Amino acid sequence: TEAAPRTFQFEQLTFDTAKSTLRAGDAQEVATIATVLKQYANTRVRIAGYADARGPAAANVALGKARADAVKAGLVAQGIDAARIETVSGGETDPVDTNATTAGQAENRRTELVVTSR
Repeated sequence: TEAAPRTFQFEQLTFDTAKSTLRAGDAQEVATIATVLKQYANTRVRIAGYADARGPAAANVALGKARADAVKAGLVAQGIDAARIETVSGGETDPVDTNATTAGQAENRRTELVVTSR
């Protein structure tokens, strides 16, 4: 039987407000994920990007997708086949922290990686 998909939240990979660019400090996290994906060459993943609840919902959906695409681009730059990586947006849905504080908003501007097959 196929195991249930496993979800991983990147430990350090969050984004600046209204931005989808990877920060310089994120390079090591992306390299670590790429190393794992290289060890498991048949693994396929889905990267979901999220936003905090500020701004219009439609803009946050686009921002979430852009964040997921940025992580995908970082993994492809590390030699991971783009065909193994699907990207989606969670927009402002499914917050992991409160949107009422600056710290909570920062936690919600994130990406998550789901192993879809291995």
